[in-house]
Order: sequence, then C-alpha cells, then structure tokens
Amino acid sequence: MSRWNRTGKGKSKKKGDAETASTEPVFSDVRIVKPDESKDIAAELFEAFSDEDVPADGADPSEADTAPTARTTIAIGGDDELPDAKYLDQELGGASSDDSGTVFIDDDGTGDAIAAKDATGRGIEPRLRQRRIGVRRAEGRRRLKWAAIIAAIFIVVVGFLAMLGSSLFSVNEIDVAGLQNADAAQVEAVIADLLDQPVLLVDTDEAEERLEAIAFVEDARVRTDFPNSISIELRERVPVATVQGTDGQFRILDAEGRVLDVIGGQPVAFVLISGTNPLDLSEGQFASQGYASATSIVTKLTPAVRSRLVSMSVTPDGSDLRFVLSNEPGENIEVRLGVAITDDDQIQRLVRLERVLDDVLGTNTTVIDVSTSETTER
Repeated sequence: MSRWNRTGKGKSKKKGDAETASTEPVFSDVRIVKPDESKDIAAELFEAFSDEDVPADGADPSEADTAPTARTTIAIGGDDELPDAKYLDQELGGASSDDSGTVFIDDDGTGDAIAAKDATGRGIEPRLRQRRIGVRRAEGRRRLKWAAIIAAIFIVVVGFLAMLGSSLFSVNEIDVAGLQNADAAQVEAVIADLLDQPVLLVDTDEAEERLEAIAFVEDARVRTDFPNSISIELRERVPVATVQGTDGQFRILDAEGRVLDVIGGQPVAFVLISGTNPLDLSEGQFASQGYASATSIVTKLTPAVRSRLVSMSVTPDGSDLRFVLSNEPGENIEVRLGVAITDDDQIQRLVRLERVLDDVLGTNTTVIDVSTSETTER
C-alpha cells in the first residue's frame, strides 16, 4: 500500500508579474479534486454533517457569506485497494477543526467523501471502519502465517535431531586397524564406551585422545560411518632401545624416549642404553633429554654401524654420548660423539665415523673421537 503525504500548500503569487503561478498540493498515488469540481459534494456533505441549514438557491448573498468555504478533496487512485491505515491515521489525527483546513478522502471517485473530524469521531463512518478492520485482519493473517511457518520448521528440526539421537542410529559396529603391540585391553575399553552411542553424538576427539594415551599408540584416527559404525586407525610407536632401572626391570623406549613397556628380562632385539641416572619410569612416560637423544641416534645408524653396535651410554643431559662397536678379533672400539642432541649434530658425527670406520676395523684402534670437526683415532 503506497504511502501518501502532502508536499505543497495553498497558492502563491508574485507581485508585479502579469501572470500568476499557482502551486497545487502534490501527493503520491492521489488525485486532487479542485474546490469548484467538488462544489456539490461539499454542499451535500455540509448539509449531512452540519447543524446549520444550507442556504437555498437565490438566497441573500449576505447569507451566502456564512456558507462554508470550499474544501479540498483527496481522491486515492493507483493500484492500491485500500488506503494505508498507518498514514491515514497520522493525517486524520493531525487534522484541524477549522473548516478551511479540512481534508476529504474520496477513494472511489463517487463523491461519498467524509471529513476528517467525522472520520475520527466516536461515530466513525462505517465504510472506513470496515476498511481499517480489513487492514488489521490482513496484517494479523500475515503474522499468523509466518508464525506457523517458523513453528513448523522448529518442529521438523527438533524431530529430525531426536530421530538421529535415537537408538536407530546408535553405534553397533567398530572396525580397528593397526593394532599390534598396543595393550588390547586398553583399546577395548575405549571401544566399549563408543558402542551404543548415537553415531552423530560420538566425541571422536575424546576417543582419539584416550587411544593416544596408550603407550604404544603414536597416532589415532576415529571416524564415524553413518548410520551406525565407527572406524579406528592406529599408528604404533616403534621400539628401538631398552634401559634397565634400579628395580632390575627393563624399559622399552621408542625414538622419542617414551616408555612403551616395562618387562622383567632384557630384550636382545633392542640396543641397551646405560647411564649414570637409571630410569625408573612407568609405561607411557618420557625419558630425559639424554636418553631421548640416544634413542634418536639409533634410528640414524647405517647397517654397517648398527650390525656392530654393542651398547650405548649417555649422561642425563645428553652432553656426553658414546657407543661401543665390536672389532673382532681385536678389542671393541669406543666411539665418542660428545653433545649430539639435534638431528644435524648426530648426522654430522655419523658421517665422520663412516669415513674412518673401514680403515680402523681389524686394527688395534680402541677409540674414535668424532665429537669435533677433526676426527681423531687412537
């Protein structure tokens, strides 16, 4: 419904001009009926709504001076069926009681317009009342329509989520890949907690954290497969060395120095590392920097060195790393690497060792020092 407002007032003249210029009121989607065109309508309405008698034709001109002045009629046109109730109220509410400022509204051009004071009085014209009621009802129907749409969407969403959270989509199948050395009982405990959970409500991050807390598990990936299954992929740590604790038991370490297992007997498949501060760690804990650097260098040994490796020793801070190589039929050779904590330091020292190893094997050499850039033998 279009908004309508008056944008001009009255007539204006310029003195001294031969011709006069008039400015008519301008409206949006309205037609102005000039006073002379609405003479009969105004007289009829005045007679209908005024307590005074309308002067008859031929009456004394002096009596005609008391007749109401001509009034402006606004005819609403365009494509709108009804006037906008909001703007209509604003215009009518601000109407003056003075007849000279009275505005008439003619919505169909039939001449049955009413005055503002009559439209806003207690006895409002029935046709305007019906139009106002119609507008309010239309607005109410639109609000009810949107409320119904929102309620329907809400019900559908809630129902959908409730269905997905029901037992129809609960986890009843779990596939595990990559399980070899990890504690099967700990893995099964995680699986048991995942079973029967709604598949869309499974906390995969929490499940991965619990699996990675298992000593042998380096990385875990948990994925849900709709509608009711889960897949678990495990990547296990690789044991490379062992350290004996003060309790006589041996700790199995990986390349990062994590304790993967604690066993009673010495495992012959792994390099034995000794030190001034024996490890008394539990499964899943990490060793000090010195032991971590020792286990790390084991993974960088070439086959020629690894096949002759007898043992390794290291200080807790990693400032003095050594290992012993067999040199049959002569005495074993001690290799001194010094501070070899970073990967670059370890690789540089191993390269220097490889350059001289073939020359000293089978000789009386017992020490090879590669801790500096200048390799020494004795």
